[in-house]
Amino acid sequence: MKKITVVTGHYGSGKSTFAANYAVRCSQQGERVTVADMDTVNPYYRTADLKALFDENGVELIAPRYAGSNLDMPIIDYDIPGLYETGRNIIIDMGGDDAGAYPLGKFAAFLREHKDETEVLYVVNFCRCLTYDTDGAQEILKEIENACGLKATAVVNNSNLGFETDESIINEGLKKAEKLSAETGIPIFCSTVPVLEKCKDIKGELFPVNIYIRNVWN
Repeated sequence: MKKITVVTGHYGSGKSTFAANYAVRCSQQGERVTVADMDTVNPYYRTADLKALFDENGVELIAPRYAGSNLDMPIIDYDIPGLYETGRNIIIDMGGDDAGAYPLGKFAAFLREHKDETEVLYVVNFCRCLTYDTDGAQEILKEIENACGLKATAVVNNSNLGFETDESIINEGLKKAEKLSAETGIPIFCSTVPVLEKCKDIKGELFPVNIYIRNVWN
């Protein structure tokens, strides 16, 4: 992994689930990982709720002071450059769309200065509203890039229907991700696989995920 990984995408794309899985995986492989919850727009699905999971797996979490409380406020006072100097690998979980991307603009100059050590992953679920096709995915991507001042470096195909996902859904999403890649010049980082036993015939780099972040009514 690179020293800094920014995880972004459309609302409901599964970016927080991917960020959590990526953090745990990298930690299990011996990396020193810190997750920075920078989601200031959605209090219901966020990595700040996974502190116990991260503690169990040696992942450090930083989150807004009042995250998860009835005083939750969209205030980001992190010292990303200072954290970088500690030598830890940083995974930044951003909020959805352009509204959630604005806070990252505070660190855009620093991240551009360290572009060789920074990955910006655009997570897309082609089963979701507004990203059913590459036109919609590109529109969301442009809004995010303009808001945060950074360009995506890779695409994560997270096309899924939760536990109903099978290989046909992921493969269909991968076709669209390949089309998006061809249209934008952005390479594909991986395809996530939430139900591995149902998904044995998928090409490309696969990334099995656990569904750590669940609906509030479950």
